This record gives sequence, C-alpha cells and structure tokens, in this order.
Amino acid sequence: MMFAIKNMKMMMTKTKVSFVYIGTSVFLIILSLFMGGLWLINTQVAFICSMLIIFASFLSYKGMIERKLENGEIPEERDELDKIDDKYSLFDEKENNEQKELSKEEFVKLYKQEKKKNAGFKQAFSNLFKSGRGIFNPFRLGAYVFLCLAMLFLIRQELFSALPFLVGIGAVPISSLFLGFIVKE
Repeated sequence: MMFAIKNMKMMMTKTKVSFVYIGTSVFLIILSLFMGGLWLINTQVAFICSMLIIFASFLSYKGMIERKLENGEIPEERDELDKIDDKYSLFDEKENNEQKELSKEEFVKLYKQEKKKNAGFKQAFSNLFKSGRGIFNPFRLGAYVFLCLAMLFLIRQELFSALPFLVGIGAVPISSLFLGFIVKE
C-alpha cells in the first residue's frame, strides 16, 4: 500500500514537472509570435539546449550519488536535532559514555579546530575532485557541445539574436525555480 502511494506521488510530481516545462515552452512560443520569427528560432533552440544541459547534469549527479551510496561513502542520515546541535559532528555517539563536560574555552578551541579542518582551499579542492565525475560526465559535456554547435549554426545562418537566445536560456532556470515552489517533497 505504501509503495503504491509513493508511486502515485512520484507520478504526480513528474506530471507537474512536465507541465511546467511544456508551459514554459508554450509561453516562449506565444511571446515569439508577438516578437517575430527570429525570436521563435532563437528562444526554442536555446530552450532545448538548456533543457538538455539540465537533464544531463541531473543524470550525471544522480549517477555519482548512486555510486557513492553503493560504495558506502555517504554516511547515515542524522536527525534534524542532531544536525542543529552538532553541526560539525564533533560528538560521536559511541564516545557518549566516556565524554566529560568541556569548559567554554576547551569547547571554543575544539570548535575552531574542526571548523578550520572543514574549510579552506584544501577542502574546496577535495570537494571539486570528488565531484569531478559529475562535472565532467560525457552526457553533460555533450550537452554543452550541442549548445555551442547550435549557437554556431545560428550565427553561420545569420539567424542568431542575443536577446531572444538569452531569454530562451534563462527560461529553464526560472521555471525550475518556480517548480521548486510547486513541488515540495
């Protein structure tokens, strides 16, 4: 029963996503009817390229997270209260039996050490290296190549217009932001 309800929610979410993106495309087409043929070509090519980039990015990061879950690199989910109380995981549950109370100075010192360990250029570079598979995924790179080739084609055919192209590219992130308010899970 629970599986059926979850499946039903997922189907409704996919339907909402489809409606938002199709509605965005229809809006761009209607806008282009008032602005002219160049707007139609540029907005639709940009919209399609932007959608390809979004979906390729989603698939690449989804695959990266699934691999991390399979390898056990992503730890167990902590409860909300623990996330608030122990933001930097300073206190291990296994050590709770033998922990003593820390003075304010000791706590501040320990907190600063942990914060320093979790920040900085070295940590940022490490995070970038870990997410490299998601960044340099062939699908994602292919989507960006497709965007460049589409722009070059429009330029070569003397059909390129920057403003409608930017409107078409920007429509997907704006509709995704709007989608974030509609779909809450």
